[in-house]
Amino acid sequence: MRQETQGVTETLIKNATEEFLEYGFTKASLRRIAGSSGVSTNSIYTRFKDKEGLFKAIVDDAADGLMNIYLESIQKAKESTNLDQACLEGGQGTNFVLDYVYQHLQEFKLIFCCSAGTEYEDYLDRLGEIEESYYLEFVRKYGQDKMTVDPFFIHVFCRAGWQTIYEVVMHNRTYKEAQSFMDSTVLFNRAGWKAVMGIEK
Repeated sequence: MRQETQGVTETLIKNATEEFLEYGFTKASLRRIAGSSGVSTNSIYTRFKDKEGLFKAIVDDAADGLMNIYLESIQKAKESTNLDQACLEGGQGTNFVLDYVYQHLQEFKLIFCCSAGTEYEDYLDRLGEIEESYYLEFVRKYGQDKMTVDPFFIHVFCRAGWQTIYEVVMHNRTYKEAQSFMDSTVLFNRAGWKAVMGIEK
């Protein structure tokens, strides 16, 4: 049996990442990736099955890792015994998410900006759905008596919340810039939620 050429898989991953970042998944070319890697397209099919398999090999671990971090932070917020603690856990969760995204920045540029046509194109929506479920419970738990929040408001707001992560990545903000922006966002959101829930005016 022919021994696999050392480093081919790593080279394919590197060159595929560059290709997907430049062209997006749909317009990316396996022929270009293979050519820049010095192999045939058959080498890609053998290792990754198809173009989506190659994309998945690049981003899947990062996508799963962020999902796990976010679910853990949501669970901690759910287990909070008062509003201030829940807000604190939420702010810490935002920091954990931002840190993780910037530790895997190329992968999340691919997921957020280049994944149309793959299973990851609705990744931000999936995160938004989790957040929406949490905030529906959050409002019921901490809202003032007779104060209601339109579920549609919660739906839109939670999608917009993840849009902020998308924006700092898409606009190539440095980690320091992104951190400052998210700190302001957390303060803004905390005050806003208290206002719509009738806790503070």
